[in-house]
Amino acid sequence: MAVFWSQIGRGYIVNNFDFVSFSNSVEEDSLAVLKGLDSKTQKTIDSKYFYDEKGSILFDKITKLDDYYPTKTECEILEKNEDKISKRLPSNSVVIEFGSGSNQKIKKLLKAINNPTEYIPIDISKEFLLKNAKKSAKDFPDLKIKAVCADFDQTDLLQKTIDSNKSKIGFFPGSTIGNYSPEDAKKLLINFSRILGKQNFLVIGVDLKKDIEVLEKAYNDSKGLTAEFNKNILNGVNKIFGPIFDSNLFSHKAFFNKKKSRIEMHLVSKKKQVVNVLNTEILFKEGETIHTENSYKYSVTSFQNLAESSNFEMIDILQDKKSFFGVFIMKVKDI
Repeated sequence: MAVFWSQIGRGYIVNNFDFVSFSNSVEEDSLAVLKGLDSKTQKTIDSKYFYDEKGSILFDKITKLDDYYPTKTECEILEKNEDKISKRLPSNSVVIEFGSGSNQKIKKLLKAINNPTEYIPIDISKEFLLKNAKKSAKDFPDLKIKAVCADFDQTDLLQKTIDSNKSKIGFFPGSTIGNYSPEDAKKLLINFSRILGKQNFLVIGVDLKKDIEVLEKAYNDSKGLTAEFNKNILNGVNKIFGPIFDSNLFSHKAFFNKKKSRIEMHLVSKKKQVVNVLNTEILFKEGETIHTENSYKYSVTSFQNLAESSNFEMIDILQDKKSFFGVFIMKVKDI
């Protein structure tokens, strides 16, 4: 194994596998967490802190539950539309996956594309990223793979790792776009358009509006995996500050906010308690919540409008029979 250093991160090359890391400083993470918890209105923790190795494994288990439809439905759409995807997307392209997670969806996309030349998975969970990127290197031995440990909104850094002269296909599966408010989703899509460059493509998974009962059941599974996943965000915070949170003192709550068209996940404090963050005392009343995640649900029209206002034009919209989920194929406009 050869080891090298670059101006933008640390990398390791093994045959067709390459790894680069851009980590936020502990100080940046600490200040961000403090700002969210010290809110005078609603305490929050950024949902990215779910995804340490344990959180990524838990989420992978959630995707296999009967009640959790998004992953199964998105995989079904990718499988059944392989020919259409092949015709819509360019050959000999670099495939960039924003927030890579497990391998099951990217394998289906890579098989549908004609002769992809490079795969760049981007994820915040280093251990999970490395494990899955190495699996991809084994599954696609003729494909160059560069795993990048980073937040996928670190636009300027990511642009430095990607050859601007090559045809590119971005992949943003799993309805992760729903974790952002529509305003922030627009900013993120604009950032993606900058990373990809004009006339390049983005394939994005979007959870569509449906019966509230179906939505709420997906986030309140009977096995309690989603509750465990939600509480694990506190372990992510504990890795930054030390053991300031006891996850047993919080309970999981998930519900559909009809007015804002989103699922909300919260952690509810079971009693009055105080935690100390950077010498700042954060008081929790009994029943007070930490807002940990949103998952916005779109109609086909509302997402199309969002995309078209974010430097993209729509190429195709693929859906399942129940219209539970949409895979949107889009192209960056000339800017």
